[in-house]
Amino acid sequence: MISEIFPLRLRGRGLSIAVLVNFGANALVTFAFSPLKALLGAAILFYIFGAIAVVSLVFIFFVVPETKGLTLEEIEAKCL
Repeated sequence: MISEIFPLRLRGRGLSIAVLVNFGANALVTFAFSPLKALLGAAILFYIFGAIAVVSLVFIFFVVPETKGLTLEEIEAKCL
């Protein structure tokens, strides 16, 4: 999906930034997990992560456009 949302002229830079943000978010979750588990407990922490996952699914369902069967030019015209 990430490779489809950037226009051709900005795709390389956009993908680089998207991958950097993805690695940063993964690092944040990894480093925050143990202290949050000690503070909140495992059950509450997993409920929080589950709630974040549900909110993400709702966002994807209602906000992210369908790109199946579309060319990159059609996606660019639709999203921009």
